[in-house]
Amino acid sequence: MLKATPVQRSNVTVDDRRAVFVAARTRKPRDIAAVPNEVFIRNMLKDRLGWPRREPAPESVKAVTREMVAALRPKAIIAA
Repeated sequence: MLKATPVQRSNVTVDDRRAVFVAARTRKPRDIAAVPNEVFIRNMLKDRLGWPRREPAPESVKAVTREMVAALRPKAIIAA
């Protein structure tokens, strides 16, 4: 019996961004201290795209992660 291999996408859609962004915005400070936002977002995107966590993320996921982390930072930190 053959095992179905999950499809690995490398392009991040708007729906993926929205779902991950909402999940990242609702995290508590305690959760952020345990797992930083960058790691959380990258892992969640890899899960949505079908990439195993043990494999390195594709460049598109890395770029989107950087953009989303920058958007999540409080404006007070950016101004300082």
